[in-house]
This record gives sequence, structure tokens and C-alpha cells, in this order.
Amino acid sequence: MISHSMRPNCTEAGEELYECFECGARSETAGHCDCGGELLHLGRSRDL
Repeated sequence: MISHSMRPNCTEAGEELYECFECGARSETAGHCDCGGELLHLGRSRDL
């Protein structure tokens, strides 16, 4: 059984943070990554 969270640790308090699940890049703005993947908000829950 895995006991750790799959979400990356985020030390940014009170700021919007987005991550591309294609390449792992992070950004403070929503949209699309340079690799073509979608930047998803780290603070919002979603079906995986």
C-alpha cells in the first residue's frame, strides 16, 4: 500500500499555480504549456 500523496509539494501560499501533466513544467498563469499540454490548477480536485 502506498502511503504518500501523488500530488507534488507546493510551498506557494495564496498564489495560483498550474502544472503541465505532459512535461511537468509549472506556471503561475493558466493556458497551454510550450510542449502543447494543458496547464492544470494544482489546487483544484479532478478525476484522474
